[in-house]
Amino acid sequence: MKPLDWWLLFVYVTCFHTSPILAIKRIIVNYSSQNLSSVPPGLKPSTEDLDLSLNHIQALSAKDLSTTPRLHFLNLSWNILENIDTDAFNSTPALEILDLSHNRLQNLSNQPYLLKTGRLQLLDLSSNLFSIMALGREFSTLKHLQWLGLSAKSISNQDFTYIANLTLKTLFINANSLQTYQENSLTEVRSEKAIIALSKSDLDIAIAVDVFAAFKEVEFTLVDSEMKVIQQIHRRGILRTVSLEISKVETTWHVLTSCANTILQSTIRQLSFSDLTMTKMENGTLLSTSRMLDSFSTTRASVTEFIFNQKELYDFFINMPARNISLTQTPIIFMTCPLTVSQIEVLDLSDCALTENVFSVDPDTECSTLTNLVKLVLKGNNLKLLRPLTSRIHLMDSLQYIDLGQNTLTYSEEQGKCLWPPKVVQLDLSSNGFDQSVFKCLPDSIRILNLRNNRVTTVPSELQVLDDLRVLDLMDNRLLDLPTCQAFPNLQKLSVRSNSIHSPLPGALETCPHLEDLDLSRNSFICTCALREFTTLIKDRVTRPRGETPGLTLGHWPEGYRCSYPESWSNSLLEDFYLPEISCNAWILAITILIPTITLIVAISLLCIRLDVPWYLKMIWKWTRAKHNAITSQRKSEDLEGLRFHAFVSYSQKNADWVKSQFLPKLEGDYGLRVCHHERDFIPGKTIVQNILLCIEQSRKCVFVLSSHFVQSEWCHYELYFANHQRVTRGMDSIILILLEPLPLYLIPSKYYQLKAMMSRRTYLEWPPEGAKQKLFWANLRAALQANLPSPPEREE
Repeated sequence: MKPLDWWLLFVYVTCFHTSPILAIKRIIVNYSSQNLSSVPPGLKPSTEDLDLSLNHIQALSAKDLSTTPRLHFLNLSWNILENIDTDAFNSTPALEILDLSHNRLQNLSNQPYLLKTGRLQLLDLSSNLFSIMALGREFSTLKHLQWLGLSAKSISNQDFTYIANLTLKTLFINANSLQTYQENSLTEVRSEKAIIALSKSDLDIAIAVDVFAAFKEVEFTLVDSEMKVIQQIHRRGILRTVSLEISKVETTWHVLTSCANTILQSTIRQLSFSDLTMTKMENGTLLSTSRMLDSFSTTRASVTEFIFNQKELYDFFINMPARNISLTQTPIIFMTCPLTVSQIEVLDLSDCALTENVFSVDPDTECSTLTNLVKLVLKGNNLKLLRPLTSRIHLMDSLQYIDLGQNTLTYSEEQGKCLWPPKVVQLDLSSNGFDQSVFKCLPDSIRILNLRNNRVTTVPSELQVLDDLRVLDLMDNRLLDLPTCQAFPNLQKLSVRSNSIHSPLPGALETCPHLEDLDLSRNSFICTCALREFTTLIKDRVTRPRGETPGLTLGHWPEGYRCSYPESWSNSLLEDFYLPEISCNAWILAITILIPTITLIVAISLLCIRLDVPWYLKMIWKWTRAKHNAITSQRKSEDLEGLRFHAFVSYSQKNADWVKSQFLPKLEGDYGLRVCHHERDFIPGKTIVQNILLCIEQSRKCVFVLSSHFVQSEWCHYELYFANHQRVTRGMDSIILILLEPLPLYLIPSKYYQLKAMMSRRTYLEWPPEGAKQKLFWANLRAALQANLPSPPEREE
């Protein structure tokens, strides 16, 4: 498809379709530049847009489009079409756009296939081989036609008779191949706009005269360097045109300024130039100020000379008597200040090369003649520092809308305090390099602020309060959390779409009582406990009826809100995210865990106490230690020489029953241990002391049966003393204490200080009255006494 054809599609989308966005979403089946000689077979019935341009298709038959009942757009431009079957469009009742330009069709009065295209809105038949412009009767059936493109070698009166009943929006005439033109031929066409691609011949003058008299909006393209068509504005005296556009023209500075003055002296209200090339930048004429234009625009202008008076060029544009002036996509680096108080209300200088010195008169004087300016657009330039730029415009007292987007602007406090005009209500600072410092350089009267696509990481809380701010756009920044409204108490709409907000704090929303619209979509939400409270708050305010305050509209909800982490919630909708209270509340979680744990511990403790488990554990521990000591301290056989007994038992006579009925039978009878018992083993004739010493020396261990009677016995004291002395001399732990009954330390006489010391430092065995516990008692005692003693020697006399 050639650029012109894509432009035709663009015209349709922007001018005729009720929803351009929906139209742009249509998918074009593209067979362009495929070297096709015919329409490819097997087109799908779902085909709506078909591009067959730049091929070698010569004919269009009735069956070629029979499978495309939903066809809406068909481009057959730049082929070699010579014949189109009468029934070619029988199966395409929905066809609205048909481009047949740049083919070999002949005879405009015989195009019968158009009878089957009653819904056509755009038809381009230009650049074919039509000899005359005479349109056939079939054109009168195109009741919905809004855009018509034609060309022929000859145009004469009555050629447009069959479309006289149609009211077009745009008529396009390509006069490049025109050879003859009859005056008044175009005056019978009813169209709001005429686009004429001129032939750069004398015929252009006649065409221009008719066009100016017949159409409200006129566009001339491929204008000659002398711009002769402009001079015809006053020729007939009838001028219906109010909007004039001139495109693709190369002319001198003198001709351009002269034509501008000619137009200014006419009734034309809107003037625009596009693709304007200026040469010979000299001999320009002064602008006439007799009339005021509604708008004056220039797009893609250039100058071929390198050395010329730039101020004259800038003054020409800025002093143009127009309320709306636009100079865009032009590499100008400066713009002067109007010489007198200007009537300009809208000034668009976007996509140029301007710096922040724009409008500057001199270093000490700022522009003071743009006091009526309401809207200023400086997007897409080379602006870098915000504060100097505010100085350039701060005397524009009526300025309300400022667009400074798509620059490289920055602000820091080192630049100084910003000076804004007093009435600024809308400020566009998008696509720059601002960080959070920009909030310290805002006009007090601001109502709508666009800061999207910058480097803002946070909104400072300590700012001058902006009571009038209603809309704040922070899309595509680097915010880590939802900003609060402490500095914007009346904020109604907030966008923080596409930032780095993971877990917004719910408290931020509580500071925005008037917030009605919030867009938090396309952030990487971390769906953990930190997000739970915010999600609950959002769901509550989104689902709240509008009659209740405060209702909230959440942009792109719910599809634009998804979890990015953890993996279990990845890509899930925030709407479906849920964590139970117990998972996020530390107190509830602690109580839930601690109460059963404490209950279990108490129950186990009570059970242990009930079953006397601590006693069993203590006795098992003693048994284990006794076995361990027996193994680790096992003496060599020669060390046991002279030992006759495993133990010498010392007790009070009042405890004799227990020793004789329990102790001796168990150790000697059941375990086979030899126990030295004084009633049996003391040698007659020796003194008691001698017998005690001898028994202690011949016994591996000394067992003392402790009770309240034991500490009252004098002989027990001696035995304990001698045993303790023997323990010191032998260097081994040879004393075992058995507590037959509870014996508090305070009941032990002071002379038994050694016993007190041993009871406080050593473990002892307690005799259990319960029969079930006694087995463990005897096991512990046996483990402590067990040893392989040599056979007993003969009794010493």
